This record gives sequence, C-alpha cells and structure tokens, in this order.
Amino acid sequence: MSACSKCHAKGICSAADMSEKIIECISNDSFNKGDEVMVEMATKFGFKAVVYAFFIPFLIVVGVLLLTLPLTGSETVAAFISFAALVPYYLAIYFMKDHFSKNFFFTCRKINNNE
Repeated sequence: MSACSKCHAKGICSAADMSEKIIECISNDSFNKGDEVMVEMATKFGFKAVVYAFFIPFLIVVGVLLLTLPLTGSETVAAFISFAALVPYYLAIYFMKDHFSKNFFFTCRKINNNE
C-alpha cells in the first residue's frame, strides 16, 4: 500500500492508488521477500520530473495555442493543434526512457520497526 493511500488529497491526485508497483532501486542492503522497505527519491529528481511531466507540456500547449489562434482564427482548430503538438514531445520522452532511467533513480532502505 503506497503512502499516498493515507493522504487527504488522494481523490484528486493521479499518483494515488493502492496497486502493486515494481520499482528498481539502488541499495547497499540485501533484501528478502516480505521485507518492509522505504523507497526514496531525491527531491531534485522530483522537481525535474514535475518539469518534464507538467511544466514543459503546459508551455508547449499554451505557446502553440497563442501562436495558432491568430493564424487560424478558430479556437477549436487552435486547441486541437496545440494538443497535437504534445505528440512529438511525448514520443521524444518515450524514446529517451533509457536516458531518464539512468538519471532518475530510487534508493531503498530497510524499515526498522522502531521508526
């Protein structure tokens, strides 16, 4: 069960769920099946992930919308074009997944019962 399941904002957050996840993490500890672990990510990686997942796509949509609206004269056409502009961005993200997996990583540590 993820820590998100106890969060008061889980109803509106896309990260909140209680499904199983497979996460590769870096650790010096050895683990056995059933061990309780804390999965952590450095704050700087969280901020980078927010930039790549939300901020850059937002800038693309707004930028393309502001450029195409005067050119097309139609809000509907401009909106479709601005959302279509995200396709190359997300394809680039998909093809760069090896790069991201090397630069975004999790660490694991055993949870002591005293914590």
